[in-house]
Amino acid sequence: MKAAFHRSLWIARITFLEAIRQRFFAFLFVLGAALVLASGAVRVFDFGHSELKFLADFGFGGLFLFGSILGVVMTAQLFFAEIDNRTALTLLAKPLSRAEFLAGKFLGIWAVLGVFVLVLAALLAAMLGWRAAELAQLAAERRLAPPECDLAGLALYAALQWLRLGVIVAMVLAVAAAARTFLFAVVVGALAVLAGQLQWLSQELLLKPAEPGLGHAALWLLTHLLPNLQQFNLGDALVLAPHQVTAGTLPWVCLSGVAYVVAFLVLATFLFRRREI
Repeated sequence: MKAAFHRSLWIARITFLEAIRQRFFAFLFVLGAALVLASGAVRVFDFGHSELKFLADFGFGGLFLFGSILGVVMTAQLFFAEIDNRTALTLLAKPLSRAEFLAGKFLGIWAVLGVFVLVLAALLAAMLGWRAAELAQLAAERRLAPPECDLAGLALYAALQWLRLGVIVAMVLAVAAAARTFLFAVVVGALAVLAGQLQWLSQELLLKPAEPGLGHAALWLLTHLLPNLQQFNLGDALVLAPHQVTAGTLPWVCLSGVAYVVAFLVLATFLFRRREI
């Protein structure tokens, strides 16, 4: 068990270094950071306290958009690079199982996305903290209540986004394990992310009108085959109104995310074992 863990970490380290060197990663990294920093230009307008919500939503959107693109494209690219270059065949000829190979790929890509989330969240925290201090000073001069901005909540939100991107990476790995081409894996992976973003609609439209019983249970299973990626969108509540987050919400979201990561990695392993390399 210990040897298997070390082999997975070895694959993760190689994957991490490969991903960091990619120009695609550097491009999206710089683009995402520039987008977050550019949101500070809104300070030339006086939107009052709602300015913080604008800055936060701008940063949240950029983090998820570019993080998702990275998660989908980089996962498929690094997986098929091993297949097309026949390096996967060489690696798997050694005492390295396919499950360990996939686990290492997942950990390496997830670590890269962790760096991405950490840097963008730090930039966003600096922007929000700086502007919140300015707005608090203006509010004091006008004898108004200062705006709420909880940077600890932003740290929790960043952790949730890292988990959400982990779900996306595991989901794309499952698609790539069954796909034959890089393009197919990217397209299906992107569609899966889109479906996950809209999954709450299926729950609203199908589950609520359904009568309790066997049919309801079947619909529940059908609408939960893909993760509800919208449940991770707690940024406004965590950062701008932390008192609105109900007890039990964060543990449930985290447990759900971990369960989907494990489920998709198990599925990816099953599909990869049946694949000819």
